[in-house]
Amino acid sequence: MIVKRHLALSILLVLITVLSCSNVLAKTKASDIDTLTEKWINIERQTQKLENEWRESEPALRQRIQLLKAERTQLQSMFAESKAAANSVENQREALLSKQSELEAQQGGVKRKLMGVIGQVDSLYSSLPEIIRQTWDKEHAELDADADTSNKLQVTLAKLSSLAQFNSKLLVNETVMRAPDDQDVLVKQFFVGSSYAWFTNADGQYQGIGRVQNGEWQWQFNESVNSEAIALAISIFEKKHEPDFVSLPLTLAQGESE
Repeated sequence: MIVKRHLALSILLVLITVLSCSNVLAKTKASDIDTLTEKWINIERQTQKLENEWRESEPALRQRIQLLKAERTQLQSMFAESKAAANSVENQREALLSKQSELEAQQGGVKRKLMGVIGQVDSLYSSLPEIIRQTWDKEHAELDADADTSNKLQVTLAKLSSLAQFNSKLLVNETVMRAPDDQDVLVKQFFVGSSYAWFTNADGQYQGIGRVQNGEWQWQFNESVNSEAIALAISIFEKKHEPDFVSLPLTLAQGESE
């Protein structure tokens, strides 16, 4: 009997325990459902809020996108124009460099020709009378040691101009010459251009001619030259005598005269 009572008591305790666990489990599931429901509601609210914010900001964002696309298109156009301009500038630069090289080559050729002309003019120096040489020396003295071709050309043109003026007129020059007897004689030289001249002193004791021989200007004393004719020509030139015809000796070649 006692055993039966103990068995019944045990069964009762087990039933009470099972019922208690079921109640706890039920309460736990209900709490989880409430929490999940609250989270779901919050998510729905956030989603609705984001959707509302998107609907409000969508026009502005789309306009922003359009502006960015337009700006990109403009930048692409500007880039293309800049690239085309750069190519054009590069082409012009190459053309200018080519033209510069061509001009430098032409300038080099012109410079060589000018230096040849200058050399030819300077080669006349030894064949000119002293009076022209002095003028050329003054012109040449104006050149600096590092003078360029342009300055040299200007001086050369000045030399040619002075020579042309000298050749275009008659000229009398008074100077001292060393005679064959080692006497210093004051004479007057009568130039007909830069190719020929005569000279005589006041008393007609010394006379001669000046001319180019073997590429050099030379004065030659010559007693056979008519000093009176030379003196008359000088007097007429200096307007100390009435104009008249004067015959002066002219040596055409070595050993020939008229």
